[in-house]
Amino acid sequence: MRTLIVLSGMPGSGKSTWARGYQKEHPATHLVASDEIRKEFFGAPNRFDDEDRVWKTFCERLTLGSKTDSDFTVIADATTLTNALRMRYYHLTPEFDRHVLVLFKIQEYAKQNTQREQNRIVPQYAMDRMKGEYEEPNEEVKNTFEIHIITHFSPNGPFNL
Repeated sequence: MRTLIVLSGMPGSGKSTWARGYQKEHPATHLVASDEIRKEFFGAPNRFDDEDRVWKTFCERLTLGSKTDSDFTVIADATTLTNALRMRYYHLTPEFDRHVLVLFKIQEYAKQNTQREQNRIVPQYAMDRMKGEYEEPNEEVKNTFEIHIITHFSPNGPFNL
């Protein structure tokens, strides 16, 4: 089964930690992370030199392998705070049989953000802007995605959907 797992949550909410844990328990899973693409292109995850290039690459990588492999899972690791972005990833991946949205509603995200590696800390003004952008899933998203909500999780797992 071809599965797309879209992560949605504030910086510091544990999305990348969860994604790496899921991938470790499910080795056939591919991970596409916007921060890792920035690091690959510009040397650091907090460099925003050419976001058009980052997001074009991110979207292209979501479908790599899915057209030839019938058992393929990919995790889209980005904040994905709006319903429009969630639906964009759905429309970009019609070959997937299953679309999953994992919402990270971790209350300690702001504190966890300040405890990240220096080059991964998101400035407070950006955190405030993103908090204002966050949307709860609307009816279209609810009818399109299988939704899982994470309010607490351990970096040691379990990582099942």
